Amino acid sequence: MTTEPTPRAVTAPDDRAAPTPEDLLEPLAVVVRGHHDDLTAVAARHGLSTSQARALIALNEPMPMSALAAHLVCDASNATGLIGRMETRGLVGRAPAPGDRRSKVASRTPEGTRLARTIRAEMHAVHGALEALTPQERTALLPLLNRLGQLLYA
Repeated sequence: MTTEPTPRAVTAPDDRAAPTPEDLLEPLAVVVRGHHDDLTAVAARHGLSTSQARALIALNEPMPMSALAAHLVCDASNATGLIGRMETRGLVGRAPAPGDRRSKVASRTPEGTRLARTIRAEMHAVHGALEALTPQERTALLPLLNRLGQLLYA
């Protein structure tokens, strides 16, 4: 039986100095891992892999298969397989892309939309951690997360 290491708070070497990017990496990794672990557990309860859950959530609008593969950071053939398995369950559908019949666009079915919402709602570990923040902390965190996302995917 293995135990998970307890996340430790990391502070800047000098409390008066601003944290360096290196100081932020481990706390960020703990947050990302917590989100991933929560998503993985919820997805499994619904008979999905983590990648299938991520794809289902990403398809809040129809998306070309190539864009979905890029979003999932996988090969197009892997994305095709994921979508094929979810299509069999009635969670997504594929249609020819407008203007390019060789390309396909994936979209969620109503059942897939319901399941995507359910998965997000059942991520209790993430919700609990976010709810434990004060309203002021959440207000401060939101623009920082948005900015970090913009910088990562600019």
